[in-house]
Amino acid sequence: MSCRYENTLEVWENKKEIPMNQTINNGAILYKSAIALKLASVCQQPAIYIATELVKYCREIVKTDSKKDTEFFEFEVISSGIIYFYLTDLSIANWLHYLTSFPLNFEQQELRVGVDFNEVRSRGKWPFAPTEVRSCFYYFDKSLESTNLFPIQYSHARCCSLLRMGIRDRLINLTPTGADTRGQFLLFQISQPISWQQPNGQLQFLDHAEYQLIAQIASTLDRIYCVSSSKKPINWQKVADAISVAFQNFYSHCRIWGEVKVKKPKLAQARLGLVLVTQSVLRFLLEERLGGEAPIEL
Repeated sequence: MSCRYENTLEVWENKKEIPMNQTINNGAILYKSAIALKLASVCQQPAIYIATELVKYCREIVKTDSKKDTEFFEFEVISSGIIYFYLTDLSIANWLHYLTSFPLNFEQQELRVGVDFNEVRSRGKWPFAPTEVRSCFYYFDKSLESTNLFPIQYSHARCCSLLRMGIRDRLINLTPTGADTRGQFLLFQISQPISWQQPNGQLQFLDHAEYQLIAQIASTLDRIYCVSSSKKPINWQKVADAISVAFQNFYSHCRIWGEVKVKKPKLAQARLGLVLVTQSVLRFLLEERLGGEAPIEL
């Protein structure tokens, strides 16, 4: 790639914002970027040309940083100059493996803007009571105190119930990593790796609802972790409702027990893995963004 593109990209990097947004497309994890359109006027080149060169550059980086013949991303450039990034099944499997091996925890939240972590650490304890948590988050909206969190709490409790059943039936091995004051475990970590992919490299999943839930998890984590220059408060109630609805749709369409458990145990385990990730995300949203409780049973 020409140095002038690299220099221009450095400008965007210094701003800590590369324009990119997730697009829901049949449950696939797909991102699009209009950076080529923004660079066109600066570089005095057509957006389609810049986009094509950027994709070549990205492919070179991916090949350099990853194993030979290993594809983590697929790229597409359309005539307008918009660049699409697709996460491959391999990259999604690696991502899900990470999420089930290292559930959301407090230390990871340093990646999120809008939280006064110096204030949090100065208190010298964690977790705080709900009222203490609220005072630490700039994005917490007092109006949320009167909103209905029950559907989200119900989804979280359902996740916990499914995980307990999975442990009981030895479908999944989980290690508790956190407990409330009554000694009931609220956060789990996978003890043995889940087989997310079939022998042919495709993901285990078969139903559209599974991919919709995966895409919604990705969208939610983007909201939690990705730095944004926007000063507009995030509607965490809406974010939590969206993943709760996606989970309920998954739960109603994707069986784990019965014939699936007997004939396709790896699929059953992978579905429980999605339940584990969903539980972790819902717990975080309820306790640290909505100021509520994350019940393990109702």
